[in-house]
Amino acid sequence: MKVDQIEFGTVTVLRLEGDLDEGGMNDLRTALYDCMCEGRFKLVVNLGDVAFISYMGLGVLVERLRKLRSLGGDIKLVAMNLYAQRMFRMVGVTTLFGTYDTESQAVAVYQEAA
Repeated sequence: MKVDQIEFGTVTVLRLEGDLDEGGMNDLRTALYDCMCEGRFKLVVNLGDVAFISYMGLGVLVERLRKLRSLGGDIKLVAMNLYAQRMFRMVGVTTLFGTYDTESQAVAVYQEAA
């Protein structure tokens, strides 16, 4: 999985490309951990180029969301395809995450709250 990191002030956007399977899960976990180590707690994860999400990959997002919230941060999800939306609903975690159509919408929510 490819993870690109873009900074918008205090907000970090992670653009994922590939499958969020076992290998992709480790790449995402590392990227999220690195953001936390850098003190970047306001995250937007763009899933627009992710075709497949495993249960374990979804677990990484939930695990890191809980950690970030304990630090005063959050994860907002962007551009979820129909497969991802169904997966989140099936697992019952849809309401945990703020979801948006575009990165600019998600970034704006953080900036408005500041």
